[in-house]
Amino acid sequence: MVFFSLHSEGFLGEGVSNSELMVKSLHHQRDLEEEKEEKKESQISQFDDMNSPYLLKNWCLAPFHPVSSSTSSSNGHFIRRQARDGFAGGYYENPSSTKFSDLPYEIIGEFLTFLGDAQDQARAELASPSFRMSSRFVRNTRFICRLKNVQRACPGANAKHVIPFKDIVMGKIKSFKCLEKLRLEIEEGMQASRFKDEVIVKNSLWLSEEKFVLEWLPPVSKTLQSLTVIDYGQQAIFNQTPLLHHLSNYCKQLKVLELRNMYLNCTPKQECGTAADQGKGTRLPGVTTLTLRCVKLTENGLKDLNEFMPNLRTLTLVTVVGLKDARFKSDTLEVLCLGLATKVKSVKLVVNSLIKLQLKMACPDDLSVEACNLQCLAVCMDKRCDTSVKFKGVNKLRELLMGASEFSTLHILCSSNPELEKVFLDVPCMAFEENGGWKGMLSHVPLTLPNMKYIRGKCQKLHTLSVGPGLWYSLEHDMKNNPDVFAPTWPVLRTLILHLIVQEIAVSMKLLRALVESIPTLVTLEVYVHRDSKAELEEFGQLRESFPTVELKLDYWKKGLKFECFSF
Repeated sequence: MVFFSLHSEGFLGEGVSNSELMVKSLHHQRDLEEEKEEKKESQISQFDDMNSPYLLKNWCLAPFHPVSSSTSSSNGHFIRRQARDGFAGGYYENPSSTKFSDLPYEIIGEFLTFLGDAQDQARAELASPSFRMSSRFVRNTRFICRLKNVQRACPGANAKHVIPFKDIVMGKIKSFKCLEKLRLEIEEGMQASRFKDEVIVKNSLWLSEEKFVLEWLPPVSKTLQSLTVIDYGQQAIFNQTPLLHHLSNYCKQLKVLELRNMYLNCTPKQECGTAADQGKGTRLPGVTTLTLRCVKLTENGLKDLNEFMPNLRTLTLVTVVGLKDARFKSDTLEVLCLGLATKVKSVKLVVNSLIKLQLKMACPDDLSVEACNLQCLAVCMDKRCDTSVKFKGVNKLRELLMGASEFSTLHILCSSNPELEKVFLDVPCMAFEENGGWKGMLSHVPLTLPNMKYIRGKCQKLHTLSVGPGLWYSLEHDMKNNPDVFAPTWPVLRTLILHLIVQEIAVSMKLLRALVESIPTLVTLEVYVHRDSKAELEEFGQLRESFPTVELKLDYWKKGLKFECFSF
């Protein structure tokens, strides 16, 4: 059928016999198949030439077992796509004409950068000389000290064959030519572990030790833009580190800095520069993002950080100790998270460019925040009657999250911010395990309630309300005395989010129905039931029949509340 369809006047021409045409057709078909097979073999041969145990023919990185499965998958797809489509930009257009090992070292270094982990990159170096030479051009790497490796350094037959973690870092880091992002990390599982003195001597885990810093920092300082150091808290928290001073002297390109589990000294230090450069030389003007987690600072450490990094845009402090006074003034800061684990006397913030602010601390004697452009505020703090809490010029809030048992600050903020659109409220009256399990009620926390009528009257544009488990419990407890607590009609409320720890399903359902009936504009109701509740999630399904026009979302929660609708 194919033969006769092709044998038409003007296509094959006249004077060609059927037998001759059939032979030519068969020869042409065979030639196409042979050409196709040759191209296939050519594409495979370029990888065979590398003598690679993991790229051979399959062109995948599976045997490396990267730490993140999602990263492994995306990297594999990327590499396979590059092999199929060729490189853009004129480097490598036809996979069948150029061997992968003939690519410039910088290009192969880009592939190794995707691996991320130094252990995986070291395995890749064994594949070929090209990979070994190209590893110098990796732009991103991380060194992770794992518990199993440290335990091998314990006294025993094989202890002498274990290479200390710091030696591994130094053995590799000196070869990098253009490293931009570096992460040195003691893994989470080791932080609570204590080791014998002989193990610590054999494999010191103090990553912010000055001697070690001066070894690994200079080789990568000229190109380094992002640095993360997660130290071994058991060893580092008792010893001050001048890490910031050395970063200011060496790393002029640094933009992002994250430090965990260390005692940070950022006060002026005479030996880190001459007296002339104390004011300007020992600073990090290029750093725009700083994160400190489980870090000890000196008494005026926040003020010192401000002078050290005058151009910060994002500052995150989580579980920070050591401060006596927290003072910070900036015209560039846009996001600030101030989480202090120890009480401070005063907190004074003058941050007129600030957009997002989170405060989590024991209430200081004096708290003053001046932020005229603030749009999102989260406060987890109970105001005492003998303290002063002032928010100056804060009248542009769109989102407010507050966890407290004293709501005078809430009422003041609602009064001065009529444009509020989203609010989360909770009473911190519950105790939880580290894994999110519910332990019970905190007897010393009063079960107080905010004035909902006042909030409704002041916040006419409020369209999203989220209720935490503590406030919900307080509402249930107070329902007998205040049955109309939610009776006022909310004018534009469209989304209601509830986090419940149900003790009596009948009480919870009664309050929930009364609440929904008081919101005629409600579009979406999200109910999240704690897994330790004395009720099943399916029992709330009856709300669909009672309120058919409301979109109902039901789910469990345990460790974290649902804040997806907020900017934090």
